[in-house]
Amino acid sequence: METLKNIRLFLRVVQAGSFSAAGRVIGLSPASVSRQINALEQALGVRLIYRTSRKLTLTEVGQLYYERAADIIQEFDTLESIVSEHQTKPRGLLHVHTRVAVGTRLLASALPAFHENYPEIRVKLWLTEEPKDLIENKIDVAIRLGNLDEPSLAVRKLWDASRRVIFASPDYLRHAPKLEVPEDIVHHRCLTYLDGRFDDGSALWRFRDKRVTREIRVTGPIQVNNAEVVRECALAGMGLGLLPIWCIWDELQSGRLVQVLPDWPVSPGIFDHNIYAVYERSRHVPLKVRTFVNFLVGFFANRRDGAMPVSDGESTLDGYELEDQFAQTEWSTM
Repeated sequence: METLKNIRLFLRVVQAGSFSAAGRVIGLSPASVSRQINALEQALGVRLIYRTSRKLTLTEVGQLYYERAADIIQEFDTLESIVSEHQTKPRGLLHVHTRVAVGTRLLASALPAFHENYPEIRVKLWLTEEPKDLIENKIDVAIRLGNLDEPSLAVRKLWDASRRVIFASPDYLRHAPKLEVPEDIVHHRCLTYLDGRFDDGSALWRFRDKRVTREIRVTGPIQVNNAEVVRECALAGMGLGLLPIWCIWDELQSGRLVQVLPDWPVSPGIFDHNIYAVYERSRHVPLKVRTFVNFLVGFFANRRDGAMPVSDGESTLDGYELEDQFAQTEWSTM
């Protein structure tokens, strides 16, 4: 940077016509200006300026250096302006990675509003089931489910979505046996998530009752390791499902699915289903990254507005609290 400073001074001396004139503009004495020009010449190993008592004259190499240096400084200033603008106004290409379900269920609904608010940020969304290394794949932000174990990355919780709910379609419930306590579930068809614990097609659903955990062994017409299939089968009236709330939020809000047993909170599963944004840990997080993550925090926080339908037709959760479910912390690189 010292060399760059001296080059700028050299350009100013040539444009001003003397050391003293250049010094007056930038607040330096003629002697100080002369010393810095000497340092530049010594670093280059050539004389750039002939000095006389009456005027300064560029040498042949000095004239060449002046012309090229002027172009380079102009390009450098333009580059600094571009970088500065990126940090003062959100813009540019943002590379985002997440799992297929998160992308289709959550980000797909957020992106139109994000584009409307920040039209100069272009989003390149990459969906895969396996996590990707951010640095190796040039990913700006990854949206991940829990169990994060990469200390080199900064983390921001977007949604405290670890709570799970049992749900069904209104049509299924109209024709199904009564469902008032967890033990009634054994008389129902259950759509279970395949987690490898049982080989007979059954699953274990747990309910919290004060300090006691009730365990109910359930079974049904389908067991699958994909939340989308569980949701679609529940919508078709095939039985009860159990998933993290974010997987079925839109259907609960629209009434296409309803929560059952709202007074019996389901114990957390063996996996952490909270949703996080992760990005490269740095003292200078790009503005486009900060903007995108802050937007998602607000977007998910707004999802707590409105009531979740329950099986008895009530308009509130009645026993299944959702407060503090959404992270609203200020931005930090943690």
